[in-house]
Amino acid sequence: MALLVVAGCSGARFTASSGWSGAAIGDDVIYIGSQEAELLALDKQNGALMWMFGGEDDEDLEGIYGSPVITENLVLVGGYNGNLYALDPLTQAIKWSFSTGDHIVGAPAVEGNTVIVGSSDGSLYALDLDVGAKRWSFKTENKIWSTPVIHQGIVYFGSLDHNVYAVNLEEGGKIWSFQTNGAVASTPLVMDGQVYIGSFDRKFYALDGDTGAEIWATPFAADNWFWTKAVSDGATIYVGSLDGNLYAIDVGTGQPEWASPFETDAPIVSAPALVPDGVVVANDKGNVYLVNTRDGQEIRSFAARDHIRAPLAKSGSFIYFSVMNHSIWSADLDEGFWREIWCYDTKNYKTQCE
Repeated sequence: MALLVVAGCSGARFTASSGWSGAAIGDDVIYIGSQEAELLALDKQNGALMWMFGGEDDEDLEGIYGSPVITENLVLVGGYNGNLYALDPLTQAIKWSFSTGDHIVGAPAVEGNTVIVGSSDGSLYALDLDVGAKRWSFKTENKIWSTPVIHQGIVYFGSLDHNVYAVNLEEGGKIWSFQTNGAVASTPLVMDGQVYIGSFDRKFYALDGDTGAEIWATPFAADNWFWTKAVSDGATIYVGSLDGNLYAIDVGTGQPEWASPFETDAPIVSAPALVPDGVVVANDKGNVYLVNTRDGQEIRSFAARDHIRAPLAKSGSFIYFSVMNHSIWSADLDEGFWREIWCYDTKNYKTQCE
């Protein structure tokens, strides 16, 4: 079963048997899902495999799309099989698992002792972090592929029923909903009491975090969907679209910041990352760009060997990402220069990519 056929793009098919997980970055290890539907723990410095979960000897996760989440003593990962797993990173044992009614596409979110995760069964679930017991669920009218964001006791997320929702973290009661003219699969950006999010209606919105009232919508419509999460430096929002453009949007007004968006030649599914020298964005052809945040001009680019659909994860000037040719990359963009640190081959389980 296909996860999605991206309309108006290159015709690429996003399949259930694959996955494009982002990375969770710890002090010495990164956790990331592979296209083999395995959660990998890789040494942050050299990419060596420390341990893995999933596959023949463990649970069949079917695919990993959402990024893992690290807590004080657990690693959480959602499988396309519909289960959320809590793993002990020291023993790799399953501490608990929770089965939703359908595929999990987004990542979980954690606040205190509560885990929040959305499911393709249309429900948002709140679970006890220690034991995985369900505390409450909130039902929408379509699939939830959005990763929820928790801020000051409110959970924000989107649904394919065209709505952005805010629900109470403690009880799961609806606070507000805001209807767009398209499905909402992206992850909200919550900042300074406002919620910023894109929709498949090709608009990007700023909403009041308390009431859901529209503060602004972009005066332009992109040429294709907003799928990915945006990032911001506090003054400007940077967000990619499936039209292949990276947009810079003024936080206060929704107006474009650059004279024109930064154009790539393929859909942008991967979430961008801010680094000290600019914003890094990757497209579905595997091109990675470092873009000047002031004027939207390219500083440097690099061609990976296949599609990039996973969000970019960053730690200082280092970025980590997976490529659809079964590889995971670490690179340093210090002072605008690209330097490959390591590449891990997930099919052959070795820190070397052909």
